[in-house]
Amino acid sequence: TPSPRGPLSRGAPRTPADSLEVFDGATQASSKLTKIKRFRMRTIEAVAEGNAAGSAADALAEPAPAEKAESADSADKGEPGSLKEKVARDFENPKLVVPSEHLAVSDSILQMFGGLRLGEKFTLDKTVVAWTKVVPTCDGLEDAYMWSAPSWTKGSTQIAVLCQKGQKSASDPTPNQDNYFVLHLGGLEIYGVFDGHGPFGHLVSFRLAQTVPHFLTTNEHFGKDWARALKEAFLAAQQDLLAFCGEQSVNVEASGAAGSVLVFEGPSIHVAHIGDAGAMVASWNRRDSRLIHGTKDHKPQVPDERARLEAAGSEVRELDEDNFRIYIRGTSFPGLTMSRAFGDTACAGVLQEPEYHNFFMQPGDEYYAIIASDGIWEFLDYAKVVDLTAKKLRLKGPSETVRFLTEASRKRWAYCCGEYCDDITCLLVQWNVKDKNSAQDTNHLLTINRHA
Repeated sequence: TPSPRGPLSRGAPRTPADSLEVFDGATQASSKLTKIKRFRMRTIEAVAEGNAAGSAADALAEPAPAEKAESADSADKGEPGSLKEKVARDFENPKLVVPSEHLAVSDSILQMFGGLRLGEKFTLDKTVVAWTKVVPTCDGLEDAYMWSAPSWTKGSTQIAVLCQKGQKSASDPTPNQDNYFVLHLGGLEIYGVFDGHGPFGHLVSFRLAQTVPHFLTTNEHFGKDWARALKEAFLAAQQDLLAFCGEQSVNVEASGAAGSVLVFEGPSIHVAHIGDAGAMVASWNRRDSRLIHGTKDHKPQVPDERARLEAAGSEVRELDEDNFRIYIRGTSFPGLTMSRAFGDTACAGVLQEPEYHNFFMQPGDEYYAIIASDGIWEFLDYAKVVDLTAKKLRLKGPSETVRFLTEASRKRWAYCCGEYCDDITCLLVQWNVKDKNSAQDTNHLLTINRHA
């Protein structure tokens, strides 16, 4: 299957003298990402003010230049009503930032997701929440979780996760807005990544990392009809998000998250996603390194997506080449870049119903999956990721492959966007590993950076 993501073609170009590496396609890149990042910061600051004043849509009316400068200064200094002040105040509310143990999946071998903390710096690893009976071992800067469980494959399963803070502006007070989850329940494997956006995207993704596995495993169709179970879990997570944020006074008109979930129940692999948090499955076999499946982004320029949005009353505009955004008709709010997302209540027609695919693998197939946020996919299509990772995976394993892919993505952000870099989350699962060094009584290994 050809990759749905095209070659590198986005971002403001830099001259070769600005970087040690030159990336194919970057010299033809447009200034779209530069415009996107400026728009994001103006949206974040304006919505933060609107959250305190009333309608967030009113806050997105174009301010005068002096007002823009004053708004940025306020956000940076943490003055009353600024986003910095609002984020800090949210961290005083344990219901928003402390994991909800009532959402834990009972009888799971391991359930893991990312925590929240203030003051995260560029490239800092996300804190880890692990509900498990497995005692991790320390291996350098990593924690390694090893256990034995029923497995449909002949070899072992190895997982690695890296979730690191981006750098969106000097005055951006938001924590890492990405999140993820890993859930092992008997011989069942479930993985997910949520890419938050907007002023409160970190709260949205944190909630989803807990509620999506909860609603999936408690659904009546769980393990029977995966397409229906995943769809209903996504929709239930959205309803929970709206109720929860309403109770906690969190404005999600212009805050939300893209999400991808992968379920492996041998021999079937099930993938459900909304937005631009992509998932791919490929082969790491020495003689057959190829893409098996890759999700397609839900964007407003896709004809069916655009027709639905406009029929619901939203307005889709092309700001410049290949940069389409969704607005409340006749306004400049909110400028959403994806046609399906959790949260994002301002625009009619934005769906939470996932696109679903399933396919099969044989017991001896050497497959792997990468589920990642747009921090990875912005400058790397699926074919390029297979080129970068298949050999590395065979020789070095998931942990080093995840670090390598993250660094490759970060270099491309620097090359095309200077100091701006999105949050990056990369979750890699490798099946059928024949590791002679692994413990004889275990067939699963998860490695994750130990946060500072």
